[in-house]
Amino acid sequence: MSGQNAIILDGVCKMILEELAFLFCESQDASAFDYNQIHDAHKASMLFTGPKNGKCELAAGRNLCLLLASNMLGIEPDEDQAQAEAHADDALKEALNVICGRFLTEAFGEEAVYSLTAPVIGAINDLSLVDENAESETMLFFETEGYCLIVKLTVYK
Repeated sequence: MSGQNAIILDGVCKMILEELAFLFCESQDASAFDYNQIHDAHKASMLFTGPKNGKCELAAGRNLCLLLASNMLGIEPDEDQAQAEAHADDALKEALNVICGRFLTEAFGEEAVYSLTAPVIGAINDLSLVDENAESETMLFFETEGYCLIVKLTVYK
């Protein structure tokens, strides 16, 4: 299931970020991923329950969060940095919410009913931890506008 989830999640991330924030993402190989780009990172996470239970997480550096907020709000980040700064975490959470919802529909069908928790901002240091209760874990890496983004999907047993 993990390989199929990765393919679906990759397509969903690219589609949603393009539609929601006009960001065009390129998939990156984990070994070539520039972790320095996310040194001042924000991480949003949310849980889902239904036919499958799991967690979806999205991590991005501060500058990408500012760009995401600016694009979603239709403002220039240089002209109104205070507004972009004020909405950076909310923009990351909203992107995660839409990505997770679309992924669940694409992966498990429109008939499947899921409950999603509200996205929360948390520490990025636990992103690389392996969850012993996981049936599968998928971590994808993207680059957009010179910035890096990580998406992690955990499906529980």
